[in-house]
Amino acid sequence: MHLRFIKRFAPLALLGLSCLAATAQAAEKVKIAIIGGTGDIPFYLADAKGWFAQDGLEVEMITFDSGARMIAPMASGEIDVGTGAVAAGLYNAFEREITIRIVADKGRNVKGMSFQGLMVRKALVESGTIRKVADLKGRKMAFTGPGANDSAVMDEAMRKVGATFNDIESVYLGLGAQLTAYQNGAIDASIMPEPFRTNVLKTGAAVELLPVAELRDNDQTGAVMYSDTLIRKRPEVAAKLMKIYIRATRYYNDSLKDGKIAGANADEIIDVMAKYSSLKDKDALRAIVPSAIDADGRPSIESLKADLDFYKAQGLVKSAITVDQAVDLSWIERAVKELGPYKAK
Repeated sequence: MHLRFIKRFAPLALLGLSCLAATAQAAEKVKIAIIGGTGDIPFYLADAKGWFAQDGLEVEMITFDSGARMIAPMASGEIDVGTGAVAAGLYNAFEREITIRIVADKGRNVKGMSFQGLMVRKALVESGTIRKVADLKGRKMAFTGPGANDSAVMDEAMRKVGATFNDIESVYLGLGAQLTAYQNGAIDASIMPEPFRTNVLKTGAAVELLPVAELRDNDQTGAVMYSDTLIRKRPEVAAKLMKIYIRATRYYNDSLKDGKIAGANADEIIDVMAKYSSLKDKDALRAIVPSAIDADGRPSIESLKADLDFYKAQGLVKSAITVDQAVDLSWIERAVKELGPYKAK
């Protein structure tokens, strides 16, 4: 009887095992380009909690030093998702028929939670040389590169005091190099995000003149972008990714309180950030101003339009591309519909 049972059901057991193996092999591989900072928390969180794997996704997060460097591999299909600043290069890609889409919010400055600050060399503030935005006229200000959000924000701020971005002496330096430049007096000002903002404050080389949200409230600094290849060839994967992303942004929002990571889930969020991001110090993570991310993933279209207008005025974008052409909100709309309305804890 026992032998007959084995002979009868062994093929079925083997078939079951082969199905399980096929399911494991069928996991969809997704490559996500990240900056590696604290603002990539929704992706870190989704990975740490196993949400990607639960939905049959095998995610590889690849660190880039800037959003601009993500464009080429996204255009070729090597990278499926980009998570960086929306700079002039993205819009110029459309002129070359590279249709990368902005699909969700990844970080913004809002009043009460501005993770970027307009920093000024401390000696200039203490001497009274720079006390307000207008005093930056003719001063040497560092930017991470041409055609980015920080330049557009500064142009907007300078216009409010009767000047423009062109009245600032621009120099291009990476954020790490800016700290040294403050210390040796090579720059007078810059816009710095966390954790660089907190680091430079600790050294005493610079002070915060204003949080960036005071220059432009609801300032969109980063976005999630989908490659054309992902959208056209793997729409169901794109939909799964967005649903997971929105689920993670909501979990992250639950951890925020009074402009810090101090609410529900805070300890877990701090642990995940320390594990995945470039900032490992948990005390420092509790001290920083975190980036605001909309719980439903909706980017600020108004802020994106202000940036694009600046890029065009500076001659950095020459095509007739519009923000509406570059943004595709259908993915977050589908995800929010499936998840239901956000209920803050």
